[in-house]
Amino acid sequence: MLLQKFGLSILESLANSITISVSTDGLPKEETFSYVEQRITACDGNPAMFTKGALNLIHQASVGVLRSIGAISTAGMGKAYASDSPTVETEHIQAVISR
Repeated sequence: MLLQKFGLSILESLANSITISVSTDGLPKEETFSYVEQRITACDGNPAMFTKGALNLIHQASVGVLRSIGAISTAGMGKAYASDSPTVETEHIQAVISR
């Protein structure tokens, strides 16, 4: 769809300035889990902060897209903190993705 829009004459100069177009697939489930756990570890956090159910739901909702994984995970941590929960549960992630 974006490529079709670049075909419009008013966007021709923008289309000419783009030199590379890359399309990627989302991460598989195991790599999504690993990504979240590694990001938590990099911040000196507990990688077991997310339950397996929460990680499954993050992967399902994000379809493995890194930016979505990060946004959903961060919002889920906020929900867990607001409810005084030491772990991010499925219900926290469900609250994030249902809004």
